[in-house]
Amino acid sequence: MNGNTQQRLNPLLSGLASPAILMVVIWATTLLLVAGGPIIYPGQPSAVVLSVVVIALAIFLLSYHVGKLSFDRWSEQWAKSSHFSARVLDRVVMAASLLGIAGIALVAFDRTVLSGVNNSAYSELLRCAPQLVDSVMIRRTPLLYGGYAMFSFGFVSIVLFLLKGEEIRGWAAALAQLSIVSPVGYALLYSGRMPILFVLVLVAMAMLVRVTQGRTLVPRGHYLVLKTAIAVGLFAVYSSAIWTSRQNFCIQMSPLIAELQEGKNERLTSRAENRARANQTRRPKATEMITPAELDKRLAEAQAAPRLPQKSNSIATALDAVLEAWNVQPRGYVISAIDSGYLSSRSAMIGLSTYFYLTHGVRTVDHVWNARDKFTPQWGVYEVGVLSPLLRIFFPASDQVAVMEAEQREALIYGFFPSAWAAAFIDFGLVGAIVYVAIWGGLAGWSAAGSRHSGLMTPLLLLVFVLASVLLSPVQGPLGMANSALVLASMLATGLVLDLANLRARAPQDAGKLGVNTLAT
Repeated sequence: MNGNTQQRLNPLLSGLASPAILMVVIWATTLLLVAGGPIIYPGQPSAVVLSVVVIALAIFLLSYHVGKLSFDRWSEQWAKSSHFSARVLDRVVMAASLLGIAGIALVAFDRTVLSGVNNSAYSELLRCAPQLVDSVMIRRTPLLYGGYAMFSFGFVSIVLFLLKGEEIRGWAAALAQLSIVSPVGYALLYSGRMPILFVLVLVAMAMLVRVTQGRTLVPRGHYLVLKTAIAVGLFAVYSSAIWTSRQNFCIQMSPLIAELQEGKNERLTSRAENRARANQTRRPKATEMITPAELDKRLAEAQAAPRLPQKSNSIATALDAVLEAWNVQPRGYVISAIDSGYLSSRSAMIGLSTYFYLTHGVRTVDHVWNARDKFTPQWGVYEVGVLSPLLRIFFPASDQVAVMEAEQREALIYGFFPSAWAAAFIDFGLVGAIVYVAIWGGLAGWSAAGSRHSGLMTPLLLLVFVLASVLLSPVQGPLGMANSALVLASMLATGLVLDLANLRARAPQDAGKLGVNTLAT
């Protein structure tokens, strides 16, 4: 980016680097896309959706200014320039990188070796039918939980390197860039895309913050622009490939999925009858669950079964089936482009599915509001992904996850993204959602003011996180993106370690200056 271009873009980028302005821009754009984009959402955005969005934005913006003012009151105290010791910065970056790499390695070892199941096929099966998570007797070891506690530091290491890359050298710089294996590994292990999308958005937001500070897009000397471009290109290829692979896998496994689901329904019915008689809940017995060996055998049999001959218009037929399942249809100009040959059915499926993936949260808000009396607060279990398996393993008598799933199915939102506003309501109810959005907005204002008026690292890291959560708010809430709650905790821990180290190093200097001023007086 040359100087003239950067000078022209700086006012625009500075505006987008404000969480308040970005929030308004993102939601105005999303609503316009839903109203006139390539997919017709019947009746959307509805009056209910518009009302919810306007009220939620008002709460966010009000609390944003409160958070900003709360830091401004302290800005005089913290406005001193802070220069982190290169040694401390390198050590923190290396520690975060090693924690992230070790964490994803532990998760991978548990899932691929110790679990006793073919992780690739198992993950794909759960993507097709997530309700079967309790049907397989998969082994979990403490390594998995240890890995979950550490892998999110890989996200932090990448962001920290982008923000302070000019001061990071040697092994610290190399490990920080290698930390990309944490989000990529997590995505591959669970056959997902959101972890990679999330880290790419964090990278983009870190770049945005750098530009608004008058610095280059990325630290010089590491070919980061080229590496980022390659990462984005590979993600596009991966996203397309995994969509096609998942669709083919789900179609091929549909008879097995139906059979497994039928067995699960029978177990649930039997369990409900036993609970009614004994007035207690119990975890499924091992004899009621499928062993990993049996699952692998049945998956192999399903894969070896002869496939139906594919017709030349199979992709077009699949596209129609998918759109019908989503209760949407393409707009006339999309159909015309396909019929005229300007757009292939495969490209249309990839484009429309991606568009649906990023915008259907608007419709979910409508569904949630219309079924609001049927939801009970989940207190974070809905958004914070790590809580559901912990409940299943350590609190087997709890039926919270099953109740949550049943409520979502009844509201016709199971398996769909909720957007930040619906997620807040599902997790915390109406009053709790207002508090949740207010805290989010307050944190946004505090981090924006802190990154502008101080040299502290915690506000800067939080600002990158908040900007990323705002950008993805039409899809998920700030705690619901690829275990982003863990990423937030890791960012807080890393920022506080750096800031406390800086304050301890600065204390003797401040005391010395105070002594000199006293003697002079």
